[in-house]
Amino acid sequence: MALVVWILVSLLVAAAVFLVANVMEKRDDDDVRGVRAFLRDFRAGLSRRRRTAAPEPVDTDMDAFFAATVEDAPAYVDADELSGVLQRAQERVSTPFHGTPRPGGPGVRGV
Repeated sequence: MALVVWILVSLLVAAAVFLVANVMEKRDDDDVRGVRAFLRDFRAGLSRRRRTAAPEPVDTDMDAFFAATVEDAPAYVDADELSGVLQRAQERVSTPFHGTPRPGGPGVRGV
């Protein structure tokens, strides 16, 4: 019995969240708010789900898929940019706050 009560409570809370989200949403083309707008949008979503046909499956192999999705834009992580960042980080770590290089750091030559 407790499980049924918790399920009903969770469904009521979910409905309340949907209702609050719908009321808080600002639309330029719509002056209707509240439960009526929520129910209208909910019914529209359900009817759209029934009307939308599933897309046809496409048979392709992995080579053709990757060949079709090749990007000419620069990569998200550029090797030159990454090496420059690592070089600057190494220089910052080897230099103390007051500007003099630490012994054995990259700025010190062997004696």
